[in-house]
Amino acid sequence: MEHLWSNLRQVQGIELKKNSQKKKIVRSIFFNGSVSNSALSAELKLSAPTINSLVQELIAEGVVEELGQGDSCGGRRPLIYGLAEDAFYVAGITINVNYSVISVFNARNAEISGPHYIPEKMQNDFSLFGRIQTQLVKILQACIPCRDKVIAVGIEMPGLVNQGDSVNLSYFPEIANLNLKIGKIFGLPVFIDNDARMRTFAEHHFGLAKGRKNVLMVLIDWGIGMGIIIDGKPYTGKSGFSGEFGHIPLVENGSLCVCGKIGCLESVASAQAITRQAREGVIEGVSSLIPGLTGNNPEKIDPDTVIQAALCGDQFSISILSNAGFWLGRGIANLIQLFNPELVIIGGKMAEAAPFMNAPIEQAIYTYSNTDISNDTVIQFSGLGAKAGTIGAAAFAVDKLAETNH
Repeated sequence: MEHLWSNLRQVQGIELKKNSQKKKIVRSIFFNGSVSNSALSAELKLSAPTINSLVQELIAEGVVEELGQGDSCGGRRPLIYGLAEDAFYVAGITINVNYSVISVFNARNAEISGPHYIPEKMQNDFSLFGRIQTQLVKILQACIPCRDKVIAVGIEMPGLVNQGDSVNLSYFPEIANLNLKIGKIFGLPVFIDNDARMRTFAEHHFGLAKGRKNVLMVLIDWGIGMGIIIDGKPYTGKSGFSGEFGHIPLVENGSLCVCGKIGCLESVASAQAITRQAREGVIEGVSSLIPGLTGNNPEKIDPDTVIQAALCGDQFSISILSNAGFWLGRGIANLIQLFNPELVIIGGKMAEAAPFMNAPIEQAIYTYSNTDISNDTVIQFSGLGAKAGTIGAAAFAVDKLAETNH
């Protein structure tokens, strides 16, 4: 693309400053939707003539287009501008412990291809990214006429990820600058972060946390993670590792957690724990609908099986999900005491079990937290569903690209 996203290293002085301002305009429209010049001027703290000049250049480049006139608060009706659908494209990728998901979004944040599920799971094998890149190329060839309009890739992954230093200590502890190394494989700017923080980013801009100041987002997937928004800004901690909510020991004499400690929340309330409990129960001969759903093969039991059985009235499955909800609520009660958030969002795979987990969560919060504090906190299950990962990763890439000299 021969416009604002490219050739920045050859641009100096005034032109570099102008290009930076244009990228901020694009980012603003991407996240906020159609907007007037005056609104852009107020948000970006640039003069109206400067905004108008930059917008006209973006129109000439095919990035922005005029959408008509907006409502007037008195006087002349303002012109409204939006991004051209084909101005650019960005890929969002989720890598988890069971599979990967790829989606492609256009400049209006609409998913034009995907979600594509591929059998590549997170592991200590850097060649993983080459295999995912091969799949991405096939997807892009089928849906985008101009490959040069793909500007970046966002990737969410589990583990201890320091986005600032671009490292994942859980899976690639000896590899620094993952963004750059993965970017060389993809041939595009790549931006990575922990899955819980990517989901929080999605909620902050497109979901329940939009417009909120103090929010916690609890991701209950194969593991349990958390994203934190304080005073309207993401909080990552000194080393970028904040939010390891799942590894807080809560259960006395509990099960061994993958982190090596005993009785972590993750060992009783994660998708992995729920699957383990279901398999153990079936092997022990508990009465349940689960064997009929899996052909009497315990190895085929997964979180979907437990949720499906619960929806059919299976008391064993309902009890597993209810117990997980209780422990999750007990953990959230501690978070409420510490953070006093206005909202706690529950997302991830186990959010699909909301009908069975919501009441136990609320009961545990009522039991273990100060009601004067917890009464100010709303608990909600994410409405973004499975797409939260890829849409968050793609938007994160757009956001970061606007800050860099790519």
